[in-house]
Amino acid sequence: MFYRLKETFALRGWQKMAWVLVERPDNLIQKLSRERFQVLLLCDGETDLSSSLLSESMKNSLQQCEAENIIESCTKPCPLNKDQYYRYFDNRYVSTVLWSITGKCNYRCRHCFMDAPNAALGELSTDEALNLIDQMAECGVLRVDITGGEPFVRNDFWELVDRILYHKMTIGMLYTNGWLLNDKVLDKFERRNLYPEFSISFDGIGWHDWMRGISGAEEAAIRALQLCKNRGFSTNVEMCIHRGNQYTLSQTFDLLKFLGVNRVKAGNVDMTALWHDHCEGNDWDEREYIEAMIRYIPMYYKTGCPIPNLILTNVITLYQNEPYSIIAEPYDGTDKCLNCYMCDSARWSCYITPEGRLLPCMPMTSTVEQNKFPKIQDIGLKYGLSDSCYMSFIDGKIKDLLASNTECNDCPYRYKCGGGCRASALLYGDHNLMGCDRTMCMLWKEGYVDRIRKAADEAIAKYGVPSGTGQ
Repeated sequence: MFYRLKETFALRGWQKMAWVLVERPDNLIQKLSRERFQVLLLCDGETDLSSSLLSESMKNSLQQCEAENIIESCTKPCPLNKDQYYRYFDNRYVSTVLWSITGKCNYRCRHCFMDAPNAALGELSTDEALNLIDQMAECGVLRVDITGGEPFVRNDFWELVDRILYHKMTIGMLYTNGWLLNDKVLDKFERRNLYPEFSISFDGIGWHDWMRGISGAEEAAIRALQLCKNRGFSTNVEMCIHRGNQYTLSQTFDLLKFLGVNRVKAGNVDMTALWHDHCEGNDWDEREYIEAMIRYIPMYYKTGCPIPNLILTNVITLYQNEPYSIIAEPYDGTDKCLNCYMCDSARWSCYITPEGRLLPCMPMTSTVEQNKFPKIQDIGLKYGLSDSCYMSFIDGKIKDLLASNTECNDCPYRYKCGGGCRASALLYGDHNLMGCDRTMCMLWKEGYVDRIRKAADEAIAKYGVPSGTGQ
């Protein structure tokens, strides 16, 4: 009797995570025990398992894999497809790369950190971009999320997409302003059996054109969201909150509910040089933003939780049918957090800038620390994900942060916030990678966390939704 992996599965391994089962086309992973890996390794369609000396536990594991529809039996040899065989990548595991394929854009947003349409960060040439995709594949990257600038302004956009798919990577998220998103574009995605989630910017009813610097931007975003809903493509929205649009939240979220948006991330506008010059008095400080979000929390529940997943940046994550989560409180208040990594998400994802620089996340772009991180063209992605200064940051733990930051180490809230976000420390704190996240300091030391929790708990008690309480 022969067994083989079903065609949707492949075996992979990376440094410190050597045995992994990958399920296509979404490239979901399942970590494997040594025994389960050994069993699946034998399911190559060519090894006769009827006469093999499998242990009883391995036989049980084989039966379980068959019951889970991971493998199938065959009466004669039937080799795997080439891509299904085990492959080991001699670098750290990175599931997802967020890649700004261009710094160019057809909008003139008042807050753009890339200074579009001037495109201060430019873009890689087609050959350079294709080579980067090849490098991603050689490092075992499973998913590429595409952003810009505006991705659709690249003339070679579909060439890049096809190279990604050629390597059996998937495109999970695509960030766009929606102006160039139409039926023809969605047809091209469908022909490739590719269904990314579209993240479309929308800055509030009556304010989107002003924020994006283009007449018709609001209409274009609504049209794009409606089109995606009609065609069965999932959508989310990112919204910049400022002094001017703060009172449009409820009506905006009602509209986005109608348009089938699954998730909204609403946050304060980053204080870029461009925003400072063009905000027209609509900028505000972080405290004003937090106060506005606290005022809105009861409205979310009063209006029936219109958005399934609403992230109020630095404040709270609200859900329709789940307990809320206080963003400033990722840890339980014990010293267990000391051995947690300073940035957990950077352990499995990274960001590549339009000019090819490897960063832990997009918000670190244009910070004082940016130039300390490598360019892929200079060192190669494999080295970047293995031995570069990028990895020295990735390996940093909260105990390392506290050891180098006296103020955080002496703070009574250190086991609640874990020192905060490193990008936030660069942008709004001490402009030091190991410095204080001043937003996090404010939230805890000035009592905002308790006020946020109180606002949510009182709203839940009054309006009865959702069930459960927050963390």
